[in-house]
Amino acid sequence: MEFDSVFLYTALAVGVLTICTVLKRVNGWFYSIKFSSKEYRVPPGDMGWPFIGNMLFFFRSFKLGGDLGTFISYFVTRFGAGGMYKSFMFGKPSVIITTPEIVRKVLMDDDNFDLGFPQYLRDLLGQEPTGGTTIQEDKLIRRLTAPIKNHISLSSYFDCIKKIAKSSFEKWADMGEPIELFAEMRRPAFDVLMQVLIGGDQVAPHLLDMVFKQNSYRFSGLHSLPINFPGFAYNKALKARKEIVKVYEEIINERKAMIANTKGEPRTNLLDTMLDTQDDGEGTKLRDGNIVKTLLWYTFGGYESVARVATKAIMHLERNPEFYQKAKEEQEDIIKRRSSPNDGLNFDEIAQMKYLAKVINETLRMGSTETVLFREANTTVNVNGYSVPKGWKFLTLLGKFHMDPNVYVKPKEFNPSRWDDLDKPASFLPFGIGPKMCPGANLVRLEVSVFLHYYILYYRIEQLSPKSEMETCVARIKKI
Repeated sequence: MEFDSVFLYTALAVGVLTICTVLKRVNGWFYSIKFSSKEYRVPPGDMGWPFIGNMLFFFRSFKLGGDLGTFISYFVTRFGAGGMYKSFMFGKPSVIITTPEIVRKVLMDDDNFDLGFPQYLRDLLGQEPTGGTTIQEDKLIRRLTAPIKNHISLSSYFDCIKKIAKSSFEKWADMGEPIELFAEMRRPAFDVLMQVLIGGDQVAPHLLDMVFKQNSYRFSGLHSLPINFPGFAYNKALKARKEIVKVYEEIINERKAMIANTKGEPRTNLLDTMLDTQDDGEGTKLRDGNIVKTLLWYTFGGYESVARVATKAIMHLERNPEFYQKAKEEQEDIIKRRSSPNDGLNFDEIAQMKYLAKVINETLRMGSTETVLFREANTTVNVNGYSVPKGWKFLTLLGKFHMDPNVYVKPKEFNPSRWDDLDKPASFLPFGIGPKMCPGANLVRLEVSVFLHYYILYYRIEQLSPKSEMETCVARIKKI
């Protein structure tokens, strides 16, 4: 009887293992047959399970390691260091790229690659501003949004950033109560973005509050299961997106009337510029739907990254007194060079903050380990000797580059001084690269520089939970 039981359990285990092994190979077999034509030569890899591919492994690695190192190491160890690996991610056949040279080639190729966000993320973001537009509208949107990317043009928002940064620290210090720094930092970063996008000082406060609240729901959907059913965070995020659209439509209608009565006056925010500008010589004006689409796109993550980088930079400096002291000495030297001690921070002084720029670089390097950049081949593409079919996704996991010990000695240690001899290596891509790189890269650096300037000179952080994650750290702001 005991022998029969052992045999039964053994047979059952072997059967289950056999079924799992077969199922694990089904996806690979299917795509091998589908793309068996001589026209294609896809890289080696593992397509994972049917329907879900490698997503369970991806999320497990993300949860355990934070930098997806285990996930990437699996492909490198099993299939060699070629830098390209086929996989099945986010419901699509994909290629994971892991070397800076290949990444740059893909991200710089605007002809053969489009933004390749998964569908669940597209639904949250809305369509790319230049997607679904006429050629004339595409040209116009690219021209009108160019100042957001231009560091010099951002000088017009400098006084606004200063005012918001100063008042925020003053408010937090006057409270005298502990705050969750990242959660609080999100609002001033949002206020700056609204000034840039829609002229926040011209908008009713309750409408701004509505956008901030609903966009928080929308952003939470980014890290939730994409289940569009009542009670799930993703469903709430999609509803929030619709509410934001309603608010922006209301603001657009009000602004049209305002612009009609102020013809010829300079426009100081993106919305006014889009409503008031015609394409050179062609008379093209943007449709309201495309204006809303552009605002939705830039609102989604346009302030979360500022709040996250500023918070992490502050916490890194608090936990590393030697680097804090170096940063403070630089800020004090800048003040000493002013013609009058009563002069405040000015835009030109940002360029003098060499060490602070290294602090920001180091924070960006360590804080982008979870970042994934998506592209999608819009035609069959030849990359690094492989021929990849149209429609396949290309995924770049920045943690692979930014934590490479061959480039960054002791990569898990915060050390701004490493940038003394490390002049932005080819592997440093915190905002991506190419035509579709993050348009707010310079705005992020500018805002964070201003916030850090006031923090370093006039405030300190008393951490009440020093061992907690930086984004959940509770602290008391004290004026010095």
